[in-house]
Amino acid sequence: MNLVQPAAATTIDSPAIGGRFSVVIVNYNGGAMLLDCVSSALREGVPASQIVVVDNGSHDDSLHLLEAHLPGARILRNACNAGFARAVNQGINQGIAQTSSDFILLLNNDALLEQNALRAFADAFDTLPRLAIAGGQLRYPDGRLQNAFAPLPTLTEELLPLPLIRLFAPAHARRKTLQTEPIAAESVFGACLCVRSAVLPKLGLLDEDYFFFFEEIEWCQRAWQTGFEVYHLPGARAVHRGGHTANRFRGGARVEYQRSKLTFFRKTRSRTSYLVLSIFLIFRTFINALSGLGMCCATLFLNRRLRLKARTYWFVFLWLILGRPASWGLPEKCKAS
Repeated sequence: MNLVQPAAATTIDSPAIGGRFSVVIVNYNGGAMLLDCVSSALREGVPASQIVVVDNGSHDDSLHLLEAHLPGARILRNACNAGFARAVNQGINQGIAQTSSDFILLLNNDALLEQNALRAFADAFDTLPRLAIAGGQLRYPDGRLQNAFAPLPTLTEELLPLPLIRLFAPAHARRKTLQTEPIAAESVFGACLCVRSAVLPKLGLLDEDYFFFFEEIEWCQRAWQTGFEVYHLPGARAVHRGGHTANRFRGGARVEYQRSKLTFFRKTRSRTSYLVLSIFLIFRTFINALSGLGMCCATLFLNRRLRLKARTYWFVFLWLILGRPASWGLPEKCKAS
C-alpha cells in the first residue's frame, strides 16, 4: 500500500498558490489511492478546508484510511453511486460554495498532482483572461504520456477509422503532446481539470444527464460557445493511474461510455447525426463482437485478454439491441430522480 503522507511545501510560495484553489475529488471504492490523491493536493499547498471528497457510496476502506491518516478531511457521503457530474456539482454547491478560491480543480481519486502543477494552472489563468477551463498533462506512473485533450466529437470522427483520421488529419487525431507551452484545445479530460470560479455563473455546472464520461467534453464545448477558452497545460502535470473504475467494471463502463456518447449527440448535434450514430453503433459493435469471437476461436479461447474484449463487445451489443436499458451499466447507481 503506497500511502503518500502530506509533506512540507516544496516552494516558498506554494501555500499562497494552493490557497487560490479548491479541490473536488469524487471517490468510489478508491482504496489507498484516495489518500494519496488528497495528500498530493495538500502537498501543493491547498488548505484542507478547501478539499472536498464526494463519496459515491463506497464500501471499501478508502474513507476509513482517509479519516485515520488525515482527520478532519471534508467528506460528502452519497448512499449510492450518483455519477461523476452530480457528485462534482455537489462538491461545488455544498462543499466549496462558501470559499473564496479563484479556481476549482477536479481531480480523479487515482490521480496525483506533481510539484508546481497548481502554479502552472494559476499562471495560465492569470495570463489568459478568457481562459475558463484548463486540463493538465496526464502521465502513467511509468512516465508515459496519456491522452489529455481531444477535438469535440463529430459524426465524421465516429464513422471513420482512427488510422484513417491519423493519416489524413493528424492534428485532429492528436490527444497528447510533448510541447511545453499551453495550447488551445477543443476539450480536455477530467482527470485533472481546473475551472475559473468566476465563470461558473455564466458557464453553469456539469450536465447531470451524463453519469460517467463526456460530461467534461460537453462543459468544454459550452465554454467555447459562451465565449470563453479551453487550454491544455503541459506544465500542470499529474500522474494518473487511469481507468480504475472502468477496468473493474469493463462491460458496464463501456455501456456508460456509449450511453454518454449518444446523450452528447442527442443534446448537442442534429437529430440526423444522432440517428445515424445510433444505427452505426449497433453495426460496428456487432462486427467487433464477431471479430472478437473469431479471434477467441482462433486461439482456442486461451487468451484471457481476447476473451474479455470479445465479452465486452457482446455485452454492449446486447445492450444496444435490447433498447439500451437504463439498468445496465455501472453498479449501485442512484435511482433517477
